[in-house]
Amino acid sequence: MTIDGKIAKEGDKILFTRNGIEMIGEVFKVREESVIVSISKADAYLINVETPLTVVSHKNYQIITQ
Repeated sequence: MTIDGKIAKEGDKILFTRNGIEMIGEVFKVREESVIVSISKADAYLINVETPLTVVSHKNYQIITQ
């Protein structure tokens, strides 16, 4: 669960840290233990990944808009 015990839904904006960089992404798909998040191409480049989709554990994000 997230810090406040809530799990994000598809379309929610979340705040998370990847490679020491805080970023905001939109939840694309909710899984049992994690969410798949869409980030900007610029953020994907910053964290050195080839796709703008990344996986974030429910333990490692904060919901900023629902």
